[in-house]
Amino acid sequence: MPKKQSTAAKKARAAAREGEKYTAALRREAENPAAPTTYSYVPVDDAGDDHVWARLVENCPGCPCHAARVCANGLWHQASTPAHADGTPYTDPCPCEEAAKIPEPRALTIAFKGIIRTLDAEYHRHGWLRDTLRIVGYPFRAEPDDGSPAGRCGMVLTRSPVMRTAVDDRGDTWQVPLLGSVRGCSAAITGWWSDEEPED
Repeated sequence: MPKKQSTAAKKARAAAREGEKYTAALRREAENPAAPTTYSYVPVDDAGDDHVWARLVENCPGCPCHAARVCANGLWHQASTPAHADGTPYTDPCPCEEAAKIPEPRALTIAFKGIIRTLDAEYHRHGWLRDTLRIVGYPFRAEPDDGSPAGRCGMVLTRSPVMRTAVDDRGDTWQVPLLGSVRGCSAAITGWWSDEEPED
């Protein structure tokens, strides 16, 4: 690959990051076969028979099995099965993915129903809760939709760049939901749970 990248190369790299397949098409000068080989980046379908594949994806610095964008964005479930350079399947677990399975502890300052409290929370980087913040414990009061007695409720928050009612110790802001679950039933979160209230 040439050290000095052309505009076409830069565009191809940007397109490759979005999933488009580009290749480095081989160009030889017929008049001077001894001249250095040059490449131009073209879509795979236009590469022709005489081409070589260009490696346009940066490897993850933290693991030997995935591209950097896969680990940075938590896209392991979308990535193709990794393999070693010789083609044999990579069987060891990805260290980046394994580390992401452990929730990251955070402290969340939240204003709800006019009361401000700081609570322990866990930021999830893997699984169905990925990119959400779950408050540890059940500090809220919620009333089930089926009319059964109110009960304790937890809370899972999603990111929000505009909502300022919940901010963690990393400075990330979160949207506070008004719906939760009590005894497996959908419920409206109405306030903070009081220890004086009876529990079922």
